[in-house]
Amino acid sequence: MMSSGITTCWLMTRLLVWLLLLTATAQAQNGLARIGYVDMKQLLDNAPQITLSRESIDREFRPQNDNIATDEERLQQLREQLQSPAADRSRLENRIRNLELSINRRREDLRQQILFRRNEAIQELEDDINQAVASVARSRNYDLIISSPVIYANDSVDLTLAVLAYLQQQAAADGD
Repeated sequence: MMSSGITTCWLMTRLLVWLLLLTATAQAQNGLARIGYVDMKQLLDNAPQITLSRESIDREFRPQNDNIATDEERLQQLREQLQSPAADRSRLENRIRNLELSINRRREDLRQQILFRRNEAIQELEDDINQAVASVARSRNYDLIISSPVIYANDSVDLTLAVLAYLQQQAAADGD
């Protein structure tokens, strides 16, 4: 499994080098190609559109999360009752086991639902982010933009903060 990832990474690196050489060769007649870099993880972590989407998803699933938290409190109360000498042990143990199973199942379902919705939201915003990268690159006369992961990128070619600023301006304009 690991070797497949390494092979894929190696192939992607070779393809990237080939593309860079092809671009540089094509631009050699007119001058050097301008190549930039964007850290997509940083964009996805910090873009205001993504942050708003996460907040919306959190609000959407908060009632389910609160219900699970309430049941966890009830579970703790049942465990405390189990310590009482007058407790009906088998009945309490059965209720505790059933409640634990229910909480674990609902927690996993909720985790899967949230993950699905977050991935869905990222896919919906992916075009906007790509357009922002392209707009910044065009405005600064870049010929090629490489996104992460890369082995090394000099800060002078890193356009991540410029793209984030662009996305923040778009978010502010959309909020008006």
